[in-house]
Order: sequence, then C-alpha cells, then structure tokens
Amino acid sequence: MYQFRITEEEKGGYRFELEGIKILVDDYKIENDKHVLTNPNKAIAFFDIEHNLYGISNQSTVYYSVEDFYEEMLKQFDVFTHA
Repeated sequence: MYQFRITEEEKGGYRFELEGIKILVDDYKIENDKHVLTNPNKAIAFFDIEHNLYGISNQSTVYYSVEDFYEEMLKQFDVFTHA
C-alpha cells in the first residue's frame, strides 16, 4: 500500500497526494492493502510541471484502486520529468 497523504476535501471527497501526483476521489474503502474506489468514474488525477497542469479522468480507462490509478499517472509523470 502506498503511503499517500490523504486529506478530506471541504466540498466532499478525498485528495490523495504522493510525489507530485494528486488524485481526487469521491470515496474509498481499504481492501487487500489498496484504497478501493467506491465510485471509480469520479476519480481524477493530475500533476503540475513548470506551471503546466496535466490531468486524466478515470472515466476513459477505469482503475478500481487509487494505487492502480497512481501507477498509471506515474508513467505519464515520468515522461514529462525525464524529457
């Protein structure tokens, strides 16, 4: 299980943060050492590099845990940070 910094948002939902990547989710539960998304279609991940915001919605390719969504976003993050 990744050691995300998790904060509850004022307007509802949760923000997961780790190594520059932020993921906004509606709600989650812990199962098998993963943060399982209770509403995967409402998850959004994003990161900022040099004042440019890059993001992806979880609607097109549905990941069912924050960890899986994070790993996919990390691949995109690495493309920009190693370019």
